[in-house]
Amino acid sequence: MAFRILRNDITKVRAEAIVNTANPQPVIGSGTDSTIYEAAGRAELLQARQEIGNIERGQSAWTPSFKLKKNGVKYIIHTVGVHYNDGTHGEKEILRSCYSTALKMAVELKCKSVAIPFLATGNYEFPKEVAFQIAVEEISRFLLSNEIDVFLVVYDDEAYKISEKLFYDVEDFLSDNFEGDELKNCDVCVSEIQADYCSFEEPIRSAQVFSKKLRTSASSAIGAVKQAESDVEAFINTSKEKLNFQNTLQQLIAERNMDNASIYKKACIDKKFFSKIISNKDYIPKKPTVMALGLALELPLAEYEDFLKSAGYAFMPSSRFDLIIKFCVINRIYNIYAVDIILDDHGEKCFAPN
Repeated sequence: MAFRILRNDITKVRAEAIVNTANPQPVIGSGTDSTIYEAAGRAELLQARQEIGNIERGQSAWTPSFKLKKNGVKYIIHTVGVHYNDGTHGEKEILRSCYSTALKMAVELKCKSVAIPFLATGNYEFPKEVAFQIAVEEISRFLLSNEIDVFLVVYDDEAYKISEKLFYDVEDFLSDNFEGDELKNCDVCVSEIQADYCSFEEPIRSAQVFSKKLRTSASSAIGAVKQAESDVEAFINTSKEKLNFQNTLQQLIAERNMDNASIYKKACIDKKFFSKIISNKDYIPKKPTVMALGLALELPLAEYEDFLKSAGYAFMPSSRFDLIIKFCVINRIYNIYAVDIILDDHGEKCFAPN
């Protein structure tokens, strides 16, 4: 199971099914509709579409892929959107239905992958921010209970951004909080260093006296070190037993009345990997994995920071990635695919596999 956002021509995407932004009537439209007809073969696809007849808005139907079969595409799923008026006439519900019915049909056709365009933002004039939110929510909700790879295909960089305002909000947050690689609090006076380590006026100690002191203290020093090692090991073991990362994770899942499957799917983590995390008390996953789990748990900032701490991590002000995640937590942006879009917009590596 994967959800990826691609900048591409949908007819060039390698998927077993592709979704077409169809007209309600069996006619060839513009934009994505026209592009798919050209790639599949206008005459053959139009005839198959005419056999289906009219399609209700928010509903989907399928045809063979014809010439697109050579690209690995088996089916074309036709879904019909709606023109955006003011958002109070059921437009959002119809658009949600477009995604859900198209995805459901891909699963019914036993497809392992489906490519779906960014619906309704062309001739139907849906605001891109609203349309993107609906797309991400519906696809990620569908993937919680279905195993299929979904590619949301956008044609240009401008459509890819959730919103220009959000992009610059993140930039402002980074500008205010990013510390970069500069060393801080390092204003150590050179004269102090010289006084501590380079005082040549004092006589040099005798090597013989120094050696004698080492011999007389060696025995007690070794004993002290061994005792310290034993105490440290006991302290570590006791601390682990009290509250390790796995205990913290399981406790948070239980408190939210969630199940393990929901968490690892929302975190975009493989089931076997999650099982390893949850069952091995001595295993600490890498920081991005812990961050993804924190997003899946939808923790407020203070609890999120405590969750990171339970695995030995913290937000680093010198990491743009960390600060973007912190921004998302503060603003309650927990959907990992929405977070990935923000990360990608700012040139950072995403959580979801490529």
